Amino acid sequence: MAVADQDILHEEEEFDYSQKIEIRKLDSSAPMRWLSKGISDFKVSPMLSLSYGIIYAAIGLLLIWLTYKNPLYTFGMVTVFYLLGPVIAVGLYCISRHIEAGVKPSFGEGCRAMCYNPVGIAGFSIVIGMLVIFWVLISGTLFAVHFGSLNIHGGFFNTFLGNKDSLQFTGLLVLIGLVFSIVSFMLSAISIPLMTHRKADVVTAMITSVRAVKKNPVVMFTWAFAIVALIGLGFAFAFIGIAVTLPIVGHASWHAYRELVVDDRIMTADDCDLPVFPYMKGKLK
Repeated sequence: MAVADQDILHEEEEFDYSQKIEIRKLDSSAPMRWLSKGISDFKVSPMLSLSYGIIYAAIGLLLIWLTYKNPLYTFGMVTVFYLLGPVIAVGLYCISRHIEAGVKPSFGEGCRAMCYNPVGIAGFSIVIGMLVIFWVLISGTLFAVHFGSLNIHGGFFNTFLGNKDSLQFTGLLVLIGLVFSIVSFMLSAISIPLMTHRKADVVTAMITSVRAVKKNPVVMFTWAFAIVALIGLGFAFAFIGIAVTLPIVGHASWHAYRELVVDDRIMTADDCDLPVFPYMKGKLK
């Protein structure tokens, strides 16, 4: 980046930052490269990565325990985990940033990363939260339309599988869920890493994320499929596998961001020293 561009990024007046963030065109091997780097970061700090993963797994197990009598609610909780994954993984992005800079990561620094750009993260969470609410309302409405007063407790699965409308309902639900997932992925692919690294606002971050997906559609949707597969593998082991797969995905997502966004600056210890609640002017660090 030229010196003139750096000066522009440090000016305090409002500016359309989304147009100043350049996105790379990547090769098809990028997802496997990110995954490899994510596994490497996990190996560098396994106990710390696992500590985040165990917390998320514990939350998942608690939600399953609270909803196990109602399979629809359990399905909804799994969906929420997919949609809120980028927010949940903030601490993991911080660990990878520290490793890249040659700084020893810590649990506390990962938590502080949440407070570096709280307005941006809160705004992003609201947007994703709205998607979750719409998804829950639509899926609930579809269920009511197709099954009416069908009892969702007790022998739900036997009743569901024996209903002639089950196949149509499942297909429609999957199709709508896919649309929500694509929208969520495009908005969130690199949004949180960008907000917690360069203090971009939520609109800039989401626009940049969409641009990254549009410029690398095959690469990014291959990566999305890999994320679904890895997180799904974690779910298959009653959420316990999430303790391993989620940290790997989180670390890999940081490297996806670093390759997609053009930024030739070498990561240093200063990039890891994030102030808490830095309410000051200027969007990009």
